[in-house]
Formats: sequence, C-alpha cells, structure tokens
Amino acid sequence: MASQIDKYTILYGRLSQEDARLGESNSIQNQRLLLEKYAHDNGFENVIFLADDGYSGTNFERPSWKKIEKMIERGEVETLIVKDLSRLGREYLQVGYYTEIYFPQKGVRFIAVNDSVDSLVESSNDFNPIRNWANELHAKETSKKVRSTKRMQAERGERSGGKVSYGYKQKDRDSKEIIPDEENAPIVKRIFSLCASGKGPKQIARILELEQVLTTAHYYYRKYGKGHPGMDMERPYGWSSNSVAHILDNIIYLGHHHALKSTTISYKNKTRVDIPKEDQIIVKDTHEPLITQEVWDIVRDVRAHKRRPPKHMDEPNMFAGLVFCADCGKAMTLYRAESMNREQFHLKCYTYGHKGKDFCTPHQIRQNDLEKIVLDDLRRVTHFARMKEQQFAAYINAKNSAELKKEINILQREVDTMQRRSDELSALFKRLYEDNVLGRITNEQFRRLSSDYNAEQKALEDAIPGKLERLEKLRASAANVDAFIEKAKRFKTIDELTSELLRLFIERIEIGERAKKHSHSAPQDIRIVYRDIGMLDSQMEEGEQPVHMVTLPQNIDELKKLLA
Repeated sequence: MASQIDKYTILYGRLSQEDARLGESNSIQNQRLLLEKYAHDNGFENVIFLADDGYSGTNFERPSWKKIEKMIERGEVETLIVKDLSRLGREYLQVGYYTEIYFPQKGVRFIAVNDSVDSLVESSNDFNPIRNWANELHAKETSKKVRSTKRMQAERGERSGGKVSYGYKQKDRDSKEIIPDEENAPIVKRIFSLCASGKGPKQIARILELEQVLTTAHYYYRKYGKGHPGMDMERPYGWSSNSVAHILDNIIYLGHHHALKSTTISYKNKTRVDIPKEDQIIVKDTHEPLITQEVWDIVRDVRAHKRRPPKHMDEPNMFAGLVFCADCGKAMTLYRAESMNREQFHLKCYTYGHKGKDFCTPHQIRQNDLEKIVLDDLRRVTHFARMKEQQFAAYINAKNSAELKKEINILQREVDTMQRRSDELSALFKRLYEDNVLGRITNEQFRRLSSDYNAEQKALEDAIPGKLERLEKLRASAANVDAFIEKAKRFKTIDELTSELLRLFIERIEIGERAKKHSHSAPQDIRIVYRDIGMLDSQMEEGEQPVHMVTLPQNIDELKKLLA
C-alpha cells in the first residue's frame, strides 16, 4: 500500500457524444481547467488528470475510469474530484453505490465541485440521491432525443456518420454525401460479377486472396491509419467468406440508404440487438449505385440456391435452384462423381432419389442434353426478340394477357379468402376469451379451441406473404416484355450456356417424365419459364426455327459489361 504522501489526487473528466452537443462548457479541456484551478486554490498535491472522451454516463466500462478503480484498489488514491456528479455518471444506482459505499470503504474523499459535494462535509451529501436521479433522467431524455434525431435523419436518407461502406468515400471531408471510390468500387463490382457467374462467397474470397486484393480492414488501415482489434496484420489479403457475403447482401450498392438495422437495448444497456426488418428504414436512390437491379436480382437468385460443389469438382452446378420435377414440384438433383465422365452427369428428381418410386418417378435427364436443349431454345427466343421486336412483343402480350389475368384473379381470391379467415379467427379468439372469463366455457375447452385457432392463424400468417409476393411478381411480369427485348439485344450471339445467361434469362425449368420409362429416346416434356415473359410455345410463329449462331468472342464481353 502507498504511503499517505504518495497518494494521488485524481481529477476526472468525462464527455459523451450527447454531452458534446450541449455546448463548449462541458468540453474535456474546460473540465480540466476548472478542476486544476480548484485543486490549486484548495492546496491539493500530487495531482493527476484522467478523462474519458466520448463515453456515455450510463456506461462505467470506460478506460480511464477502470484505471482509477485499479488505483483505488491498490490504495493509491486519496481524493477524487469531478466537475459535477453527472461527470461521474448518470446511472443513479451505480453513482449512489460509489459515493455512499465504495469511496467511504476505500477511504477516498470525493468532491463534485459545481454540486458543492464533499464527502468530508456530511451535510453536502444530503441531496445526492435527488441529483443522481435527475442526472439519470437527463440521460434517459437525451437518449430519446438522439434516437428521434437519428430516425428523422434516416427517413431523409442522411448518413448519421460512421465508417463509409467499402466501395464508397465521402464526397469531401465535411460532407455526409458519398460517391464511388475509384480505388475499390471496381472490386465491389467484380465481387458481384463473380457471384453472378455462379461462385459462392468462399470461392470469391479465395480468388481475391490469390489476386492479392487488400481486405476491407487492411484497405482502411493503409488509407486512413485506422484498424480494429481483430485485424490479422499477417494476412492483408486474407478475405473471409463472411466479408464477401456482407458485401453481396448490402443494398447500399444499389444506391439505397439502409438505416436503423440495429440499436442498443436501452440507454443503460449498450448491448446491440437487431431491429425487426419492418421497422428498419430504406430510402431509395440516395447516391450513385455500383450495380444494377438486374445484377442484384441474379446474385439473389444465385445466393438462394447456391450449393457447394463436391470436393473433387471445381465447377458449381449451374442449374442449382432452376430445375424442378414437373410432377411433384421438388428440385432436381445433379448426380456426378469422380468415376463418371461428364457425359454421364445427370439430374434426377429429389423426391424419387430420397423417398423412392412410391412417391415419384426419376424424371432423369443428362446434364449435357439439358444444356443443349436450353441453349437451343434460348438462341431461338432471343433471336426472335431481337429481329422482330414488335411481333415478339405482340405475341407475348397476347399470350400473357389472358393467362396472367386468370392466374392473378385466382391468386387474389385466395389471398382475400385467407385474409378474411385470419380476421375471423381474431374475432373468434376474442369471443372465446370473453366466454371463458364469463364462465360460459371451461378452461379445458378454452385451451383446446384456442390452440386450434392459433395454429390455423399461424399457418395463414406464414402463407399469406408468399402469396402476396407471387401476386406482385405476376402483376409486374405483365409489362416486362420490353425488359426482355432489351436484354436480348445485348447478346447478338450466344455461343455457350453459362450460369450468368441462365440467371439473366431463365426463371425456372420443369422436367417431365419420359413417355416410356428407361428409354433415352422417348419424348420428354421440357418446359422453360423465362424471366419477364413466362413460358413460350415451341413454335412461336410460322417458320420460326432455332438459329445456331457462329461463335464470336464479343458475346462474353457483352455479359461482362452487363455485370461490370
């Protein structure tokens, strides 16, 4: 233990971000000047000034404060002086513990200058509980104001500060407006391009590491000199799949502002929790996008159906999430093995493969055969769309108008019925509760009936969003023939089938069973559903035949331009 002479007088200052907004009088520098003058005027010696800048008064996990606590535990502190009680903290129970129990136990004199508090003067402590309560109330109200301000900023599409997302930079030093960063915006575009081609986050991370692209953390560190505690200084190019996935899932690259994704539990508890999606704020078109909506949709589709290839296979399954059994509706599974050559790779119904012949049939088709069929049809359809725009648009609109109208009406009736039933169940449950309270039904009857009602309502609540999403897509598809034509114009030649082309043009492929089982030559119904326009007849117009294009290298360049 330190001798009485060696003990320190600690001058402690604290300033939170919220306090800083109140004005200059609370600045750390002003606190220091006030405390040093008080110590000098009152003959305190062996003075040390310690401060926590940017820390809330409800949070006692502050670096300098923890240092002071350690010094007190070692018996090195004689006096602790603060400007006022709120500088010690704004959590009245914790502040009360320090002033009423902890400091007296440790023999530490406590002084709050502006509140005229001195633990040596017993009467000066009489109003401390009231002061501490008022300080906590202030912290609570300040927290409410800060949250309200942040929400208003978010609703206006304004950034509230913090680090700018990778791929962007501040327009200028004092601006909250962001613009593409010429150094790393191309990296973001490349990440999306790689994913659109069928590669997953882990594969993309490996490519970036091999190409020696700095990780996001190391990029910020080298450019701004700011790092974080978990940074691996030995691996500047060590991208993780999580970092890649975070970029692929961030709608900021569409040009949208996404705010209020998380918050603290309360003004006392600073643990961050996710905010429900329905309460988050998205403001569209607040800055220049790095990718198109089209590329974003392709990536969403790839991410939703991505399957890791077998260890001995480098190439992922390009048909993953696109091919389905025409009878049971389940996905078709790609079967391939190291012992097979590529001509033997085939797709088979998942239900048949996992449950057997009692539940479905194989619906088997060789991968090479399916690729040829899809490529041939894609060439045929896009050729028609490019060469005869008006005729193609008229054909699609005529085909879709009747079919879409019928499907939309059926689906809308289903949704209306489900929503009415959900409302009825809510009313029934209310009446049921009232009957139970009034003794008209027993507790057992209430338990059984309410359980049934809740289960039915839960099923409806789970099903309705999917129905509404499908309805929205159907309504949008009615007017998307122009979008399909514009996509078709980008590709004057289609020399090979790629994952990018599949995701860009095709929504779904349905495989029917062969007319004769175990026959590779028997007819097999293959239905291709195109994005924007739906399913087309095999003969769209008289004399329209599949067109086989000459291979030209600029075709792939066109696709790369789309994804750039």
